[in-house]
Amino acid sequence: MKKLLLLFGSGLLLMALLSSCKKNPPPDDTDIDISTSHGIFIVNEGNFQWSNASVTYYNFSNQDYREDIFRGVNNRPLGDVAQSICVYNGKAYIVVNNSNKIEVVNVSDFVSCGVIGGLSSPRYFVPVSPEKAYVSDLYSNNISIVDLNTNTITGSIPCHGSTEEMLFHEGQLIVTNTRTDKIYFINTITDALTDSLQLGFASNSLVLDKNNKLWVMCAGDGTQNVKASLHRVDIGQMSVEQSFQLSSTLDVWDKIAINATRDTIYYMCHGVYQLPISADALPGEVLIPQGNSIFYGLAINPFSNTIMVADAVDYVQKGKVYYYSAAGALQGTINAGVLPSDFYFF
Repeated sequence: MKKLLLLFGSGLLLMALLSSCKKNPPPDDTDIDISTSHGIFIVNEGNFQWSNASVTYYNFSNQDYREDIFRGVNNRPLGDVAQSICVYNGKAYIVVNNSNKIEVVNVSDFVSCGVIGGLSSPRYFVPVSPEKAYVSDLYSNNISIVDLNTNTITGSIPCHGSTEEMLFHEGQLIVTNTRTDKIYFINTITDALTDSLQLGFASNSLVLDKNNKLWVMCAGDGTQNVKASLHRVDIGQMSVEQSFQLSSTLDVWDKIAINATRDTIYYMCHGVYQLPISADALPGEVLIPQGNSIFYGLAINPFSNTIMVADAVDYVQKGKVYYYSAAGALQGTINAGVLPSDFYFF
């Protein structure tokens, strides 16, 4: 009788344990929620030729965390060197540089719904209408034109050099180029390169402020001792209103960002600096010192105004993303994949 009671009790205990396990299953990568919550997608480049690029999902509202959401949902790797992400009309376009493609997923669940192939070495993706988008490229000497209805390349626009970040404004696509001292202007109706403007060497990123003035970061060139520079441009007049020379050359990932009210610029230069758009001189002190970290990406969270800084760690291990208050106080850390570099906030 004691044996039967023991077996019965053991069975009840096992059932209770199994029941308790069922109440807390591991998270399903398809149950992400971006409709009402607040979070971030972090694009991790991965190691060159290792095909370990990934996208990290983190929900600020409930601390839900997914390390490699594309693989978790689609049961295959994202590819080799994820460069950037753009969200448009319910879809996320993940530019995978060394795999020569753009993965298209439903942003609500990250399920794959297409691939844009036939690219050389894509960098950034900018849609200009529900039917058309443009892709910059490291090596092809042109901007690719994409039909968003078919996810196919329909043409190209010659643009010598290595095209980088782009911005769509009032019918024009403004293009940076890391191998020249110019930015370029493309008419998005005719797909023709219509103008250029000389700035510093190796423009790599650009933002619009609240006065619709364009700010452009130029990395410079260490081999020719050309220092980095930051410029404010009046697009309507096609003139450079103000230029700031930085203390050294920069890397291509040392870029600029702007806050939600578009009145303050943040830029990377061996640390993060803060510059009001009304300033007539660069700040004298760094806002966020780099220390022993390797700052590899920068963005401003538009919902909380926090400063997001990616740390490459040692270029091999998985990186981290730190978030700071607007005053530069560290508020938290998110574990990321290898070489975190680009962000999308929801």
